[in-house]
Amino acid sequence: MFALIVIIAVGLWLDAFLLYRQVSLPVENNAPLYSLVASVFANRPFLSVLLSFIFMIIQAWMFNRIITSKNMVDRNSMLPALVYIVLMSSSFSLFGLQPVWFANFFLIITLDKMFDVFRDEAVFVEIFNVGFFVSLASLFYFPALIFIFLIISALIIYFLVNIRGVFASLIGLFLPYMFAALYFYWNDISPAAVFLAGNFQVDVAFLSRHIVPFGWVSMIVIGLTGLIAVSRLYLGALLDKPVRIRKRYQVLFIYLIIAVVSVFIAGKTIDIH
Repeated sequence: MFALIVIIAVGLWLDAFLLYRQVSLPVENNAPLYSLVASVFANRPFLSVLLSFIFMIIQAWMFNRIITSKNMVDRNSMLPALVYIVLMSSSFSLFGLQPVWFANFFLIITLDKMFDVFRDEAVFVEIFNVGFFVSLASLFYFPALIFIFLIISALIIYFLVNIRGVFASLIGLFLPYMFAALYFYWNDISPAAVFLAGNFQVDVAFLSRHIVPFGWVSMIVIGLTGLIAVSRLYLGALLDKPVRIRKRYQVLFIYLIIAVVSVFIAGKTIDIH
């Protein structure tokens, strides 16, 4: 089944492999770690497309394993991987090593750690890990930093709101930035210039100007499908689930809300966001 999904993915990426010369990477106003990636692969479009395709397959497998191992779908289901591949193949702008591929990688790991918080004895270690991976995601793609609110929400859902939990998440969040600040200091780079270049901005008008009509149609279809799925799930299907499963779905729901809100701080990266 997974081999069949890979074949489907190749079909969805045919235009990327054939028109790889048209793939471009953002080379300005990037997060610190992604700047290194862009500098290496900006002039290697085919390798960029190939690596991003492999990256997508790996992430689809990771996402599918997390959802199935946490008993949120049937053990032998490949539907999560298929949905991920279809969505991440839906825009030509996503082809190539775009910053969201790296952010997604760490956010998928974050989701796994978030689910483990409920059953793991080393709760605060997992909370630290969640903050750490969100921070790494934001060092590749600044808007991912908004998922710090996912940590806070999960602590509330799991009834783990206390000083130790908050400090564990904050330490995990700030640790990669401490190393980044040390690097900037060592190389005499102004951290303010780097992070202001990240273009954190709320620009709703930019959203309406930048998306083509087909993009609006696809978003409306995906939005309506998602709304129906969420309504059926949270208004009926979850009632008979164990508490741990219901809490995991609550985390996913908060994840969805934060992801939608994050669109408005994506700025000029809205086409890949």
